Amino acid sequence: MELHLLGPVEIRHHERPVAVGRRLHRLLLGILALRANTLVSTSELVDLLWSARAPRTARAMVHSRVSELRTALTAAGIGDEQLAILTDGGGYRMLLDPTTVDVHRFRLLVARGCTADGTLDWPQRRDLLREAVALWRGPAFGGWLPRQPPPPEVESLEDARLTALEQLFEAELNTDADAGVLVERLGPLATQHPSRERFTLSLMRALAASHRPGDALRAYEQHRRWLAAELGADPSDELRQLHLTLLRAVEPDGSPPGTATSTPTLSPGPAELPAEPGGFVGRRAELTHLDAAVRTGSRIVALVGPAGVGKTALALRFAHARLHQRPVAHLYADLRGAAEPVAPATVLERFLRALGVPGDAIPADLDERAARYRSELASQPALILLDNAASSHQVRPLLPGAGSNLVLITSRRRLDGLVATHGATQVVLAPLTESDAQHLLRQGLTASAADKSADESADLRRIAELCDRLPLALRIAAARLGEFGDGTALAGRLAAEGDRIGLLTAEDVSVRAALQVSLTALDAPSRTMFHLLGVHPGQRPGTDACAALAGLPPAVTRDLLDRLAAVHLVRSVDGRHQMHDLVRLFAAELAAADPAAASAALRRTLTFYRDTAAAADRVLRPAERPNFDTAGSPVRFADVPAALAWLDAEADNLVAAVERAEADHPRLAWQIAAAMYGWLFRRHQRDRWIDLYSRAVRAARQVGDARGEAMLSGRLAIPLSLLGRHDEAAGHGTRAYELRVAGGDQLGAATALLNLAAIENNAGRPTEAIRRLTQAEERSRALPDAGHLRALVASNLGEAHQLAGRLGDAVEHYRTALALAETHCGARDTAEILVGLARTHRRAGQPLETLRLGQRAVEQARLAGDVLIEAEAREELGQAHLARRDRARALAELSTALETYRAKGHRGTAELTSQLAELTRSTPE
Repeated sequence: MELHLLGPVEIRHHERPVAVGRRLHRLLLGILALRANTLVSTSELVDLLWSARAPRTARAMVHSRVSELRTALTAAGIGDEQLAILTDGGGYRMLLDPTTVDVHRFRLLVARGCTADGTLDWPQRRDLLREAVALWRGPAFGGWLPRQPPPPEVESLEDARLTALEQLFEAELNTDADAGVLVERLGPLATQHPSRERFTLSLMRALAASHRPGDALRAYEQHRRWLAAELGADPSDELRQLHLTLLRAVEPDGSPPGTATSTPTLSPGPAELPAEPGGFVGRRAELTHLDAAVRTGSRIVALVGPAGVGKTALALRFAHARLHQRPVAHLYADLRGAAEPVAPATVLERFLRALGVPGDAIPADLDERAARYRSELASQPALILLDNAASSHQVRPLLPGAGSNLVLITSRRRLDGLVATHGATQVVLAPLTESDAQHLLRQGLTASAADKSADESADLRRIAELCDRLPLALRIAAARLGEFGDGTALAGRLAAEGDRIGLLTAEDVSVRAALQVSLTALDAPSRTMFHLLGVHPGQRPGTDACAALAGLPPAVTRDLLDRLAAVHLVRSVDGRHQMHDLVRLFAAELAAADPAAASAALRRTLTFYRDTAAAADRVLRPAERPNFDTAGSPVRFADVPAALAWLDAEADNLVAAVERAEADHPRLAWQIAAAMYGWLFRRHQRDRWIDLYSRAVRAARQVGDARGEAMLSGRLAIPLSLLGRHDEAAGHGTRAYELRVAGGDQLGAATALLNLAAIENNAGRPTEAIRRLTQAEERSRALPDAGHLRALVASNLGEAHQLAGRLGDAVEHYRTALALAETHCGARDTAEILVGLARTHRRAGQPLETLRLGQRAVEQARLAGDVLIEAEAREELGQAHLARRDRARALAELSTALETYRAKGHRGTAELTSQLAELTRSTPE
């Protein structure tokens, strides 16, 4: 058993994580472990956990959480001889071996590694300190509680970590370590912690060892200035002596002698940054300012200013320049602040997946997601671009904590709150200078046009002023220059707009006017297409969706979209068409001028998404009842991979369609959500599933569709149960059952009982599951065409009896399910039943039968195109090979399964990872 406090609080037993509850449970566990074998009073625990804001029930909450901790530890098989939480007078005492807690091991290792009495040489000290520092997995205690500083004894752990790092780097420098690597590690530390002079001292020594004395001198000067400005002090004698020594190693021109520039190597990690903008012009002063800010320690930079001023372009230009100097992982998110801001929890989920966190390991709570995100970035340098932020409040959960990270933010609003709370550097962007604006416009001129008029500069200057020198408007104008032949004609058109001067005095009007100029050049069908794109509920519609929106054939629609892309009103990539927020909002304003046309376009689009998603769902679930009656889809899917690929690509648009339809088109809202069922189930999108189906249930109830509400309620119970929210799941499942019975839907009622039984199986209550399944089985006997249902009932009975330890009964039920499935079900259901049957035989000690069934399961899963079920089958094959002492085959199958588990966020990822690690470490027999 091990307890981890140097990062998110975690307890592991037999190398597997133990679920101990929510954050308060983990912090309580951590405090008691930090003070191992010492009495901690209840009053002190209340003060530590809540500070001055403790609720009246705080003491009772502590007692309750301790009781729950004991229950969780016992359930995990951790006996009192390993860890016991004793009630001792007015508090609690945790009895355990301190060496099982990483904090105490860290302290012992550091104490030994810092010994300077000659008993240990430098390599021995280095190895001890390396081992100590490696125990850290992120901020101690996972960053404590949001909006509350950690207690001093937790906060002091960070000081201990920094001291250990100081000692480690000294040991590294005394053992001929790679100086270049040390420079990369020491640079951020010296910048982030200027008050700890030993980081600067070690950095200077590493730079000197890398033949970069000039850089070492610059590091000294930066540190000297910080000391003078912040503390009114001078560098230590040791640092000044090193400075004098290095001065002698610098050439007269100030450059380090013999310096060689090495090619940086790419760091592993996500690489999400969009491409650097082409044709970038100007912003020299701003780029210099940004570079200086980052060099002097700023790690959060906000670029703010009006719409169209070029915030994103500048951020990308600067970000790519930084990546060229030092390649690191990079994350990107459009926060859509000008329209419908993206929830921080949604962004954190995507970032965590990009950083390699499995879907089932991502916490549901926003604060816990943010803490896990900070932990992931604590040891991985990254550049994060948060584009189009709505407010400081939206951004704060997305900021890293410890570590060498740089965050760039763009926003149309000032982010003064972020300056106040996080010391962000805020740069307010002004329009381009006159010369830069003309340079940008000149890119749109042909060579002949540029030479034709001696007064061209005057024309370009006039256009730039009419566009308020804002890059978005200027780029649209530049795109028109070639068409007009020279600047004179375009300048005349811009000046002739009757309301331009008035619009220029209002907020964002210069950008809006420039967009209007671009629209003026388009023909009527193209303008209509642009207007209707403002109606589309999602961010990146495909061509088929745009065709439905416009009510036109796809080929005609594609041509119109190409015309819009030609003037940069739409960005078309891989058959998807996206507009910047500002352009999309402008299109929506124009569409609103014709409410009837906009309403008809929205209905056509929602109907397209409903029918196409329904067609894809039928391919995924051919043996089950259709969700609803539909006239058919204009898109056809040849097989399961094609259906899944479409749903993967359209998922964000489908979600947006449900959200948009909920108020005015509730029937379409619940039907679209219902048609996403097969995809949600296969892709393990549990958070999204719960949100979508909660909306869909309300929508079905709003239109009085009891059948739809019953279907959706039953399905909503599934992700709730998988996330451990069994009571909520049972409530929805019971509602589905009651509605099915009231509507006389016998097949639906039996299906609802099946879902209720699945909830009981997930909750570890097989006896209650068997009761529900027996009722479902009785109902299904009298029903025609219920073979698929009976197969699933039998399969779930197999799972329930397996959970209850009755393996013989489980085999009987699984075999019944398999016989029914081969007649009434598709390949996917058959594969899933075969996996369950193989697992049961393995647990019964019959590996040969497991191998036979597992191989059949792989074949059926491949036929169904379901990689997750194939991976589960391969795990069973691997376990069976292991039972037969065939380690090579076992490792091959288990490794293949784990690769898929990790890619898809399977709930068995952590357990299989641990098992494989142990197998790899152990010596083959």
